[in-house]
Parts: sequence; C-alpha cells; structure tokens
Amino acid sequence: MNALVVFGTRHGSTAKIAEEIGTVLVNEGYDVRVVDAAKETVSDVTGYDIVIVGSGIRMGRWTRETLDFLERFEANLSEKKVALFVSCGYSREPDKVDEARENFLVKVAEKYPSIKPVSLGLFGGVYSFDRYGFGERLIFRGIKKDLEKRGVDTSRPYDFRDWEAIREWARAVTRSP
Repeated sequence: MNALVVFGTRHGSTAKIAEEIGTVLVNEGYDVRVVDAAKETVSDVTGYDIVIVGSGIRMGRWTRETLDFLERFEANLSEKKVALFVSCGYSREPDKVDEARENFLVKVAEKYPSIKPVSLGLFGGVYSFDRYGFGERLIFRGIKKDLEKRGVDTSRPYDFRDWEAIREWARAVTRSP
C-alpha cells in the first residue's frame, strides 16, 4: 500500500505534522512519500492508495500550493481515499473549533466536490513570535497578549500541537473505508 502526504507550511509547524503522519503510516505498513508542495511538484497520484493533504492557516487561508494540488488532481483524487488536515491557532480555542473546522476544512473540501474526504483533521501549531515579519507581528499582537495573560512565556515558541491526537487521526485514516 502506498500513501502520499502533501503539505503546505509557512513556518515549519505543518511540516512536522505531515512528517509525523508519514511516520504513523509507515508504522501501519504503508510506503510513504511526504511532499512539501512549495518545494516539490507531484506529477502523478495514480499509484497511491491514500492521499493526505494539509496546510497551515494564515490569514484564514490554506497555502496556495496545496490548493493548486487539490485543483490539479481533483479528478484523480475522486477515486482515492483522501483526508485533509490543517494546522491553525483556532484549534487552541474551544469556542472557535467548530468555526475553524467549517471554514478551513469543510468549505475547502466543498470547493472540490468530486473529492470526498474520509476524514478532516484540525490540529494546533506553533506560535513563535520572534520569527514573524512586521505585518504578522501586528496581527498576532492580540494573541501574544492573551497568551502572556495566561502565563505563557512568549519569548519562546508556544507549541500547542497535540501529537497523540495527530497520531490517532492518522491511524484512523488508514482504517477508514
């Protein structure tokens, strides 16, 4: 069995999630290829039994390269087991999880109606305030203040990825019909 994990990332958090998903799939018996859509072009998906596509979210959007991948291979992916995932800040806010799932997963899946994802994964990411450019720092100013009120040291990266949830999701994707 062959699996393809295609991801888009801006600061590396989603890359690590994709790599972990790949590791889980290997442990489940799959031959796995993990591809950063910004650095490598996939030319064919016919040889894969599972295709997992994920993106980091910034400004409410998936990375362009992952959306291009879904558009380019929509017809082929309609015949595959497909799962989608995102890494975003809303996953850490219980009152925003449903909205994030709807906006960043359900609506994206609806843009490619012939693709029927077997699973949609919403995962946390990493805030690393010293790595952002000026514009991003302005946008994240409120998040940073909120984290500081909660006692989080924002001079260091704040990692809110739940690795066990990511692993369990990947295992469940392999078992879905």
